[in-house]
Amino acid sequence: MLDIEGVRLLQWRDDNHTVNEFFHLARQKGFYSISTMIAVADYNSWKQAQAEVDVLWVSIKGVDDCALLEHLQDASIYMVVDAQNYRELTDVLDFVQQHPAIQQIAFNFHTPFKGTAQLALSKEQRKEVIEQLIAYKRKGYRIMNSVSGLKNMLTLQFQRHCWICNFIYCDGRRSPQCIDDLNSGICQHCGFSMAGEMNAVFNMKPDTILAGVKLRNNA
Repeated sequence: MLDIEGVRLLQWRDDNHTVNEFFHLARQKGFYSISTMIAVADYNSWKQAQAEVDVLWVSIKGVDDCALLEHLQDASIYMVVDAQNYRELTDVLDFVQQHPAIQQIAFNFHTPFKGTAQLALSKEQRKEVIEQLIAYKRKGYRIMNSVSGLKNMLTLQFQRHCWICNFIYCDGRRSPQCIDDLNSGICQHCGFSMAGEMNAVFNMKPDTILAGVKLRNNA
């Protein structure tokens, strides 16, 4: 599986090569599932470019971006919850549930990298958000995060298995984790939900395994 991130992918160039050629190359190399993420403002341009991926994530910042998703087709939504937008969560969830063409929505939580600590949720806010997501998930809302994964992200008291992925940075370096410096302490405040999901997979949590199978089968 190949997951390409960067949000403004349509601006990527390597000499005369475009991102669509990159996707075709990935197919030739044997990647059976390709996913990527784009900014909500780029969705129309993305459709015009006719880029071919299995799973498309459209990144939104909050409820104001939902107005730009009226004509969205066959895609999923991605949102990072932070101290500025967490109170919009209910409205975003209701919008996704009522939109017939949105497959699902996935959530991360702001990770306080240098200079962004003010956007991080407090422990109380994080607990409120995760409990809300679990409640809506159990009501049948189309939330990609599994309950087991969300519970991990609530406490952050779980063993990391990030090494099962190869993280390739923009400069070509490869790493077994998503950050350069494991001694920075940032992992103690991790907001990347896939860390919790990967731990749940290693612990054979059925809901997490089913969530992953569903994601790829819908591709």
